[in-house]
Amino acid sequence: MIPYFKIDALELFGPLAIQPWGVLVALGFILGTMVCRRYAAPRGLDPDAYADLIVWIALGGLVFGHLGHAFFYQWDHYSKNPLELFKVWDGLSSYGGYIGCTLVAFAFFKRRKLDVLKFGDITMVGLAFGIFVGRLGCFVVHDHIGVEVRDTPQIVQTLFGWLAIEFPPGTAEAGRSSLRFDGGLLESVNGLVTFGVLVFLARKPRFPGMLLGAAPIVYGINRFFNDFARHSDLATADNHWGPFTPAQWFSCVLVLVGTSLLIANRKKPVWPDGTEVPWDEQVAAKSKAPAAP
Repeated sequence: MIPYFKIDALELFGPLAIQPWGVLVALGFILGTMVCRRYAAPRGLDPDAYADLIVWIALGGLVFGHLGHAFFYQWDHYSKNPLELFKVWDGLSSYGGYIGCTLVAFAFFKRRKLDVLKFGDITMVGLAFGIFVGRLGCFVVHDHIGVEVRDTPQIVQTLFGWLAIEFPPGTAEAGRSSLRFDGGLLESVNGLVTFGVLVFLARKPRFPGMLLGAAPIVYGINRFFNDFARHSDLATADNHWGPFTPAQWFSCVLVLVGTSLLIANRKKPVWPDGTEVPWDEQVAAKSKAPAAP
């Protein structure tokens, strides 16, 4: 069991404050970009492309994350208050954000005439690490309180009960404490597991698109089961589409998309194949090349 703690915002002046959630999300973007650069350069890919990409995927994640929250979780509210759709900082859906990041990255690579599959493979490694760090922001403020451990199957209690948190009275329920899972922590672990699988796969040459397909499969399967740990007994319970949450349905779509990517690209030549020139050597060679007359 993990002891309960909560990191409050650091008040500056007036309405300005440093939010721990925002700090960790920003750190996730930064560290994820560093991971991408680390994997890109030895494979002959321009690592600076990821430094340019980070601003665009941050904006895409914010806008699409808010739209995903509005359309799939709170449509009754936003349909009556459409102007609040422009408050992109107020209410975010992780899957909406991931979709936004993916669409923006695809458009960015196409516009720069970069290899979408190869750059996409590296992007998945950085994205998974970014999810691991960014989701810790949800954990430290406990904005995704989960189901009570006693309401889960015995095998879940045995295998994952050590991840539960003893929420004191007034934090989850008034009048009593409760041992519950925390959705932010579970999703952070999901990001870490996905990152570990991708790092393992990246140790050997694979066909382009391998990591791009594997990432949504691993993440989607974990997310599907993680959502069973969402609470249904509190006022903030998520809506369901039939038996599943919107995120669970999107997880199924992710698995199908990832599987399709693997099947479509499985016969491509493996990469890296040993002929790639590391990016720093390419830059050094260009700097030594004689200027054109």
